[in-house]
Amino acid sequence: MFLMNIKKFLIYSSNCERDSYVWNMIASLLQSFQSVIMLMIITRVVGLSDAGVFTIAYANANLFVIIGKYGVRYFQISDIKKQFTFAEYKSSRILTLIIMLIVSVGYALYSSDINHYTVEKLQIVIWMCLFKAIDAYEDVFIGLYQNRNRLDIAAKSVSVRMIFTLIIFSISIVGTHSLLAALIITTVFTFLTFTLFTKWTYKYFHEKETHNFKNVLLLIHNCFPLFAGTFLAFYIGNAPKYAIDSILNSEMQACYGFISMPVFVIGVFSNFVFTPILYKLSVLWNEKNIKAITAHTLKQTVIIAIFTIFCILGGYYLGIPILSVIYNTDLTNYKWELVILLIGGGFFALTELLSKVITIVRYQKLMLYGYATVAFLALLISKRMIEEYSIMGAALLYTGLMAILSIFFVILTIYGLLSKNNKGEIK
Repeated sequence: MFLMNIKKFLIYSSNCERDSYVWNMIASLLQSFQSVIMLMIITRVVGLSDAGVFTIAYANANLFVIIGKYGVRYFQISDIKKQFTFAEYKSSRILTLIIMLIVSVGYALYSSDINHYTVEKLQIVIWMCLFKAIDAYEDVFIGLYQNRNRLDIAAKSVSVRMIFTLIIFSISIVGTHSLLAALIITTVFTFLTFTLFTKWTYKYFHEKETHNFKNVLLLIHNCFPLFAGTFLAFYIGNAPKYAIDSILNSEMQACYGFISMPVFVIGVFSNFVFTPILYKLSVLWNEKNIKAITAHTLKQTVIIAIFTIFCILGGYYLGIPILSVIYNTDLTNYKWELVILLIGGGFFALTELLSKVITIVRYQKLMLYGYATVAFLALLISKRMIEEYSIMGAALLYTGLMAILSIFFVILTIYGLLSKNNKGEIK
């Protein structure tokens, strides 16, 4: 009876548009605060050192999950003309997932050798990648549901699954007092939950579709700029963590992880406001209604700016005391680092917004120039910044990189929307 009620809840909606907004907001919050909640529990149950191991493992997994997702989702959502079938989208996802797992295991072994990981830390890093691989495969079904204007179903499925996942993780780590054991149990449970939910929901959208392997390769080729851009963007955002992993200790890694968590609240807020209208914007672009798209983009930019200022003020006056209580760690010395990171969070949210607009107008290849330049800059100066300024260096590095990327994206968005030669083709 309990499972049948969940099944009915996932499928039924009296108002799809309203439910899409509400449940996308809930799903976005859960996805963003998943690591926050996990870290809260880890710090209290197994200690600060394990929290640091979790922080770098989670950062690595989120980097490699980008290979699995390959940046296809927003391309898939905006594929109004059905250039590719869902069977082709799914096949491409299986291929990128295989590559993700090979690369993530290889990198984990390499990092273990270079940074002298313990066997347990190595296993945690690998299992975290497996845990996030489930998100990567689920993403292609979310793209299908949203393309069919049923984001509500996708968002409900993600929300319920993540709630169950957090409950199981909490019970597992309290019961075993082992981060590795809890992660293994949670990964298996998450896979089973995803499989069941997908079985319930996918049948309502499934239709017999042709499958052309040449189209799969074409899809991978077309979305490569999105993948490469997203991969580089995530590297840019986490460059401080990688530098900390090679220079400082796990305790410092944990502290940086604690104060950087609020940064993503700004990006999450932007996503749950903007994501539900992606389908609408894709339709407007198909109709060449540039004025409406520009108005929506400007409105979102203003909302991001206002929310960022609100977060900075909140972070300055209340951030450190609240984070210290949440993570059971004294973070008094990191007040200005938090403020600087929150400024960077505003730039991060702006790049997230503009990258979606740029994808809709099919100028995603040009984003690579910005990502590649800033990523090279991060590679060049990240270790030096951490060596000289420690956590403050990490905060300044993050905000500076995001500011540079934002400027590039503003220019590219204006160019893409105003270009008279843009016919919706990939540039």
